Amino acid sequence: MAWKMLNPNMMQEWQMLQALKDSLLNHVQKLTNETHSSIANQLCLAVADLFCQMLQWNDAIPDIVKTLSTSEVTSTYLIDVLKFVAEEMNSKTLRLGLNRRYVLMAHLESQKGLVLDFLSYKMKNATPQTLARIFNCLASWWDNTGIMKDTDVRVSLLEGAFYVLQHPENYPEAAYNASMEWILALLYCCPTVSGYQGELLKLLQTNIYGLYNVLQRCSLQASKVAGNNMTDCLVYVDRVSYIAQIFGSLARTVRSALVRSPTPPGSGEPGDLRTLECLLAVLESPPPAGCRANALHTFYALQSLADDAARHHNCLGPSPGRQNSSASAAGDIISNTSRPVTALLIPYFTRVVVALARYCPSNTEDLEAAEDLRSFREDAHGLMQDIVDLVGADTIFTELYNHIKSLQEMNTVGTAINVFREAEACLFMLTTVAKRLSPHDPEGRIASLISTLVLPGLDATPPAPLQEVGCILYAELSHWVACRPEIRRRIVEQLIQIVERSAGVPAAQLQPGQKQAVGAALSALGRLCTVYRVHAVVASNATSNGGMAAATLLEEHWKDIVARVVYLLPRLAWAPVQEVIDFFEGICRGLMCSVAYSPQDTFPTDPRPSRAILPERLAQLVSVSVQCLSKLMEQNQPVESIDALSDPCVWLDYLATIFRSLQNFLPRLDDAYRRSRLNSTYTDDVQQQRQAEVNSLSDSAQACLDGCLRVVTTMVWPVIGQVLEHYSTKVRPMERCCRVIRFMARSFSVNLRDILPDIANKLVQSFQQGNHSCFLYLAGVLVDVFGELPDCRPGLVGLFEALAPPTLASLSCNLVEQPHTIEDLYRLCVRLVQRCAATFLASPNVDLYALLDTALQSLDVLTLTAAGSGHTDVDNGQAVGNGDLKDTSSASTAAARFLLEALIFTTEASEDAPATVAATTDASTLPRPTCESALGARRLLFWLLQPSERCGGQRLTTSCIHSCCVGLSDDRFPDMADLLYHLKNVMPREVFARWVDCALSSLPVVRADGLVQATEEQVADFKNAVMNASRTNGIVHALDAFVVLFR
Repeated sequence: MAWKMLNPNMMQEWQMLQALKDSLLNHVQKLTNETHSSIANQLCLAVADLFCQMLQWNDAIPDIVKTLSTSEVTSTYLIDVLKFVAEEMNSKTLRLGLNRRYVLMAHLESQKGLVLDFLSYKMKNATPQTLARIFNCLASWWDNTGIMKDTDVRVSLLEGAFYVLQHPENYPEAAYNASMEWILALLYCCPTVSGYQGELLKLLQTNIYGLYNVLQRCSLQASKVAGNNMTDCLVYVDRVSYIAQIFGSLARTVRSALVRSPTPPGSGEPGDLRTLECLLAVLESPPPAGCRANALHTFYALQSLADDAARHHNCLGPSPGRQNSSASAAGDIISNTSRPVTALLIPYFTRVVVALARYCPSNTEDLEAAEDLRSFREDAHGLMQDIVDLVGADTIFTELYNHIKSLQEMNTVGTAINVFREAEACLFMLTTVAKRLSPHDPEGRIASLISTLVLPGLDATPPAPLQEVGCILYAELSHWVACRPEIRRRIVEQLIQIVERSAGVPAAQLQPGQKQAVGAALSALGRLCTVYRVHAVVASNATSNGGMAAATLLEEHWKDIVARVVYLLPRLAWAPVQEVIDFFEGICRGLMCSVAYSPQDTFPTDPRPSRAILPERLAQLVSVSVQCLSKLMEQNQPVESIDALSDPCVWLDYLATIFRSLQNFLPRLDDAYRRSRLNSTYTDDVQQQRQAEVNSLSDSAQACLDGCLRVVTTMVWPVIGQVLEHYSTKVRPMERCCRVIRFMARSFSVNLRDILPDIANKLVQSFQQGNHSCFLYLAGVLVDVFGELPDCRPGLVGLFEALAPPTLASLSCNLVEQPHTIEDLYRLCVRLVQRCAATFLASPNVDLYALLDTALQSLDVLTLTAAGSGHTDVDNGQAVGNGDLKDTSSASTAAARFLLEALIFTTEASEDAPATVAATTDASTLPRPTCESALGARRLLFWLLQPSERCGGQRLTTSCIHSCCVGLSDDRFPDMADLLYHLKNVMPREVFARWVDCALSSLPVVRADGLVQATEEQVADFKNAVMNASRTNGIVHALDAFVVLFR
């Protein structure tokens, strides 16, 4: 019955609607306390939907209340109906439209007194189950109707909600949760309804602060019964969770007051610092109530509060002044007006840091707890980034450093591992701020911590989780490490040993956390390699650097990194792929720094030695992946599992990472800055000398480029070509191959033009075996890289001509289920229009009309998908059909971009007047185009101005307007507005106006059930706004105001 009401055609006859209403209310009256909740909920929901849909039901709320309040049982279901009424009036599924919602809101506004009177009456002598219904109904009305004010809060209802919250032992979870939900709804409405001046906020604050004692009582009770009765213990922990959510919501509500005008605890003002005391009470609660799940409820409030406080502080005294003696702990100069604010807030956030450390100790025995800990640490890391902005990294580091020192003093007789284990949680907290510390370490605290705790701790081979934290700390301190070569040598050796000790260990025999520790060690090595810092060392033969020679991590440890880590990867079958990728990326970024001249460095080095050796080092890095891929193909080894060494995608990912990290390769070889410095001379002798150096730099760059090209063309590409043939029917290896080629092309650009024909041939051959859309994407990249070369354009268009027909044939059968193919196809088309439009659009072998028609259908792919999935609510962002909503949105975006580029090209290149083309049925009667561009533009104009229902311009206009009204997400409106705007510029005004009229006339302005979704005036206003818009933004605003009438 509910789904029938979604069809307006079923809602036409008054007699049928009246009978349906009477039937539904009669069914509700027959419900009993034993009726299953799902049946009762669906029936109550059907009544609410009928209320929203039935235009003739003018006195719906009084009618429903009068009919269903006759007995104790039906009156409880009446509460559910009222709750659903508030929710369904904004339902995306019903699509009532703005006009109907305004009518419903006016009706609810006039009847809310009746509803509140009824709920207040039901509150008297209510059972806990009825209380839950009442509070859920109140929460729904405050959350969804948009008509509730602070004066609408009945004191009896509010007192009842807080009475439930203050007596957790006497009420079940449903009632407790419902009362919490209503309080949260009231807190959310406070800033928008009454600001900080209303009485409601003061009343809520007073009562919420009273829950502080309730939270402490529940925490204490949970601790008492933890060992005896876990059921009661969990009840108390849940109650703490609900109160923690209320505290967090209060903090978000009064956030601005806490930041701008905090007041001492007990002041009763919106900025009362008891709010922060409440949040800290949650964090400082003893176990089991003080658990990670409850602590997380405070994170968002603390994060937003710290962020706002730091922003406000910067506005009062903006300065980088970390070196200034008057700088605050956060590194910003404090004005006199902001000192009290900072002084009041910082101690609370310092306590937050100490409290968080209590939740971060590692548990190496429980794998599930280890995963929870990892997730919690990620959230804590995000929170700490905002706290650092306010409190300052130095202050936090000092607090944690002193705590670690006290642990060391208490363990003077303990081993290094024992001290390391006890300090592990504090070390993790240090990793969250280490990156923000000064690498100069003027007080030597970082050096003391590393030398006395971390280095000895890792030398003693502690458990894997402790190794992981040490590695993460090294990675975060990479800039500090780079400044200290002696310590760096020990650190690099420790990281390599962690990897070496795990080589050859089967996955089943790994210790808990060992995989993560190896991953952290690899990632840390990559981070250390990234910081390419030159340090001065005494060298008897150094001349060019004033008696100094370069000593960098890559130069000192290259052989160890390659021999003991890179060549060891085949023996690490279980190595975390992402961390290995980070490792390769860090090495390559360091190599890129080494081949560039950096005049800002304290000791600028000559890049020529690094350039000379780069091809050899590149060959060493790619050799492992190349050899493993060749071995897999030679042995025809099946893919046993994803991310295993038998999976070619692992080695292809490593290659892709290497070439992706080389994308700055060509700019790094450009010595334009160095050459300008060397050429600014005035004497012939110096000119000759410096010209020789310029020539040497240029030669070194060319030799480096040639050597790296040889590695690509002789080592990498032949194997990639074999992979394209061997795994041509498998999607994942083909996607990874395309990524490798894509990054190769991006890195070496047109220097790879010699192997471009071979690449194109391999793509076509593999595409014939399996029509994978990744080949289309790669073709688009090749067009982007090589499309500016005139001699490459025919070949690139030929590649498209080979890929497009089977792709279009596949899309014609099932467009909705192939969003990735649509996206990749039209990304390729966009690149072709941008890079070689004339060759592409004028080619007789390109079925331009089929491309344009398919692109037009793709604009509606979200609507088509929603229709194919039945009742799926598109606007909720849920998955629809077999494709993800994000994928379909990207697909239609790419299609819209292609149509837009085509319209822009037509505007710029057309030699024909649209009126002339519209009056012509045979293109041969028109004057011969003077160039290929004009011919391509003429083909586009003929598609736009086709007669009758095939008219591309009319279909495009209708599609843009209808898709926005029916279900397109708001973030897509600018795409549709761009199309309408450029279509209006291409066409004569009267033609475009006719298309808009036709599109609007086919909208369901008046539904079959009589609901007027858009008045004639509203339709006329939209048309005028579109026709008179001078920019795209004007059409976007018109769409925003118009489409809500149909949603």
